[in-house]
Amino acid sequence: MTSPSEPQQPGAIPPAPPAHPPLPQAPAAAAPPYPPAVHPAPPYPTPGYQAAPPAAGFPVPGPGYPAVAPAAPPRGLLPWVLGFLIVMPFPFVGGIASGIAMAVSGGASRRAGGVARENARAALNWGLTYLLISTSLIVLHFVILFALTADSPATGFYPIGIPLTIYAAISLLHLVLVIVGTIRSSSGTVMRVPFAIPFVRA
Repeated sequence: MTSPSEPQQPGAIPPAPPAHPPLPQAPAAAAPPYPPAVHPAPPYPTPGYQAAPPAAGFPVPGPGYPAVAPAAPPRGLLPWVLGFLIVMPFPFVGGIASGIAMAVSGGASRRAGGVARENARAALNWGLTYLLISTSLIVLHFVILFALTADSPATGFYPIGIPLTIYAAISLLHLVLVIVGTIRSSSGTVMRVPFAIPFVRA
C-alpha cells in the first residue's frame, strides 16, 4: 500500500476518501398543543322582544316538569271534620273532645277570611253550644242519679235516664250537622247553624 507522499503509479486506483462521521440528528419537534375548546355563544333574544315573566306562584312548565295547579283557597273545612271525633268509642269523651276541637280549630281558621271565616265561625259557635249542652246533661245525669239513689236503688231507667236520652238526641243532631257542614265547606259553600248560641258574631 502506497503512502500519500509516494507518487502513484500510472493506472493505480486512488484510495477512497475517508468516511465522514454521521451528522447529529435534529431533536424531535414537540407535539403541538391541543387547540383551545370553543364554546358556542349563548343565544340572545331577538332585539325588541322580551318574554313576559311568569306569574307569582305559577311555575313555567317545561320538559319533564308538569304544570302545578293553583292551591285551593281556604274554606274552613277542618273545624267541621274535627266534629267526627264524636264517634270515638269512649262514652261522653268523644262528644266533649269533638266540641273542644271544633271550637279551637274554628277560632284559628277565622283568620283566613271569606268563606273560611264564615264556616269557621259557624263551627266554633256550634262546637261551643254542643259542648255546653252535652256537659250540662252529663252533670245533670249524675246529680239525678245520686239524688234518687241515696236512700234506695233505682227501679227503672227513667227519670234518671232523661238527661242521657236528651244527650243521645243532641249527639245525633251534632253528627248530622258535622256531615252537612263538611260537605258544604268542602264545596266552598257557607254553612249556617241558626239555632247555635252566637258566642262569636260576624
